[in-house]
Amino acid sequence: MEGGKILYFYLKEGEKWKRYRWGRGKMLLANISMAKEGRLVCCGIPEFYWKNKVWEEDRLRDIMGRMLKEQEAEDFYLQPKLARLAGVEERLPPEALLKKAMDQVSCMEYLVYIGGGGDKRGAWEEEELREERRLLFCLLSPYLARINHFTLVTDRPEGYEEFTDYIYDEYGIPTAAVAKMERPLGKDGRTVILDMGKGKKAAFEAIPHRAFYMDFWSEDEKRELAEKRGDIIYISVAKFLDTLVKNGYNTIVNSREK
Repeated sequence: MEGGKILYFYLKEGEKWKRYRWGRGKMLLANISMAKEGRLVCCGIPEFYWKNKVWEEDRLRDIMGRMLKEQEAEDFYLQPKLARLAGVEERLPPEALLKKAMDQVSCMEYLVYIGGGGDKRGAWEEEELREERRLLFCLLSPYLARINHFTLVTDRPEGYEEFTDYIYDEYGIPTAAVAKMERPLGKDGRTVILDMGKGKKAAFEAIPHRAFYMDFWSEDEKRELAEKRGDIIYISVAKFLDTLVKNGYNTIVNSREK
């Protein structure tokens, strides 16, 4: 979805939507240009409805739904902690945001991909694997000429054959498939880990030093483990967007009352 508008909802911790119960809530919107990927609108949602009263899930979802219509956004992404507060199932970030996060990777000689498929069986699993393959093509196409080694971590390697056959036929990249990361994969300072495995334990002891670790689902536990290691460059869409918001890389700031 290149060239459109994406709405990013994030939690403004400790802040209140309304100063008084009978008042009108305010929300700040920051518009950020993402060049060819379009425009990002960052929408901060206060943690509390008013005083220290937490949001009712239906009310919070209604407000975010109205913001989507008002902004005429083509896609959206919820910060994981806000998704939990709203009782919304977490979704994978839009492709445009994943591409922006991937721009932070400077070396991709050794690539390790932790697959997300395998939890469901039947038609649902096949659909998930098909979407994963499409996403891999989209995200990795600009980098394939630089990749020399590809390791696939999954218990369903046959579900990725379309992608692995393509990179071998077109780029001569062989695939090594393993069920788990039980030993170091790649080389120090020359490895990128792409983790699509939502809720799956990551073997951080098997990650080479100074590796880039891209967490597709922005999971707090994985971020904390990477930070504890200290020598892993942790990347996620939520971290990337939160840094944008904190640093104020906005071109237009508007206030909305609801």
